[in-house]
Amino acid sequence: MLYRNHAKHRMPAIMAVRLAAMYSNDQMPRSMDDLAPRPEEPVRVGDVIAVTPLGTRTPINLFPTMGISRPGTDRWPVLMTELDEISQWVRTQAVPRLITGTEPPEHPLPTRYEIAVAHLDERDAISAGSMTSASDHHKERLVAATLRIQLVDLIGGIAGSPNEHQIAAWLASLADDQVLARTARWKPSFDHNPGVMRQNIEVLKALHDEAITFTRDGQRFRETAEEQEPAAPGA
Repeated sequence: MLYRNHAKHRMPAIMAVRLAAMYSNDQMPRSMDDLAPRPEEPVRVGDVIAVTPLGTRTPINLFPTMGISRPGTDRWPVLMTELDEISQWVRTQAVPRLITGTEPPEHPLPTRYEIAVAHLDERDAISAGSMTSASDHHKERLVAATLRIQLVDLIGGIAGSPNEHQIAAWLASLADDQVLARTARWKPSFDHNPGVMRQNIEVLKALHDEAITFTRDGQRFRETAEEQEPAAPGA
């Protein structure tokens, strides 16, 4: 409710870089929820981010993000989170109430629907729309991109694996949701639990086998294409 008409038209919208979280490599948390909350304020020139003993190198993981100044407050929430909450409120509360004049319906409006194709009935098109928000898609893209980088090293470390370029090509051929589905059973093992480690090995082996199949199929396709290519005149 703080985003009134005046806030909507302010130019420009006030945004700044924030440091959402950080930790040293030797103190990796089990989840981001285990990290101590940092001040919800922009990072300014001259701010002390971390302190280490003189002459000591301490690898640190930093998680910068974009914050937006919430009107009339000192808060700087994460931009993507704030936009997601605003769009969700408009979609599930504001628009249904304005149209019906009653409590919002039990089934909320979809977040989006396909506009690149023609629809015979607009209501049917909206009803068949996706319930996944842009913010959720953004999170999926970030997680999938990180997994692709990590999997190249993990799969490549297994004997008999394709080379890094071939593994990366296979991962690039998968959509983000396919990467996430294949690694859904993968769990971090902070205490080296044997059951979790065996499960992770099974997941990694399945990915390794897929990468080999993809590489072999690609090689056979290239060989077939070369055999079928017509000879050059005069050859």
